Amino acid sequence: MISEDNKYFYSALSNIQNKKYNEAIDDLNKVIELDNNNLDAYHNLARIYYDIKEYDKAIDTYNRSIEIYPHDSDVYYYRAEIYIAKEEYDKAIEDLEKVFIKNEAYSDAYYLMSVIYRKKKKYKKAIKYLKKTLEFNLEDYIAYYDLYKLYTIISDHEKENERKEKYISKAQKYLKKSSDLGYEKAIEKLNL
Repeated sequence: MISEDNKYFYSALSNIQNKKYNEAIDDLNKVIELDNNNLDAYHNLARIYYDIKEYDKAIDTYNRSIEIYPHDSDVYYYRAEIYIAKEEYDKAIEDLEKVFIKNEAYSDAYYLMSVIYRKKKKYKKAIKYLKKTLEFNLEDYIAYYDLYKLYTIISDHEKENERKEKYISKAQKYLKKSSDLGYEKAIEKLNL
């Protein structure tokens, strides 16, 4: 027989799938009432709040999750996403640094850190984190494509011809790698 909290949880998942977010929120709150240590309920609730752009409620929900299980690197990663959406980049960086301490091989977190530095127009730092992404995931065709874009931006601002050519060459190398991995945008760029 299915437990009452599981019944509400599965109902919430169904409601999420059908984009009935208010019903899903109600279901997940009932799950938490019945089992206030249910990390999956907190996680799904926070994701709904994030999706409907209620960022402060999402952060509060992740904060409760962290109180229960502070070792979960995913919670810090997802909370960092919210901070980025709110343009609170320093808080996002803090959360991602916690992710690296808990899980050094979390390639998506390095990628997210590169997003922050791109938004801050610190392109060389963004490149550093994209390369770190690739240390742990050599198949990340979007990271290669983003390296292409960043080296192109840097080359556009470079005055010295030799360095400009070096950046263009690196950009093309990363574009080719992204294309070789089947990324459609990269394939289209190469075929222009």
